[in-house]
Amino acid sequence: MKTLLVTVLMTLTIGTAAHATDQRRAVRDVVVADVNGDLDGFLDRMKRIEGVAARLGLDAKLRVFQATFAGSQSGEIYLYWELPNFIAFAEAETALHDDAEFLAILEEMGEAGQDFTSELLTIEVTK
Repeated sequence: MKTLLVTVLMTLTIGTAAHATDQRRAVRDVVVADVNGDLDGFLDRMKRIEGVAARLGLDAKLRVFQATFAGSQSGEIYLYWELPNFIAFAEAETALHDDAEFLAILEEMGEAGQDFTSELLTIEVTK
């Protein structure tokens, strides 16, 4: 009886977690960037990263936004990676971090005093 109860509870827990993070939903990786006062240089580097993603055949769209009318966050730079699902996100992360050109661009950013200060993954829940 105890084993049956544990099995039922585990099944319910796994089912709830799987629903909350549906692997088939589109995902947006939101990254806050410190451009160290050089937005143009940062945008050029992001264009090069887009080229790396295209070369690797990643199903990812990169977009950069700047916060306005945002109180103390006004002027912050947000990088959005739009991917079709969590699986594509994991594949993109793996491919990019295994790529010498991508790593060289990150190193170049570091030398320019640019960094990513925060990151979060989001899924759309609009019905």
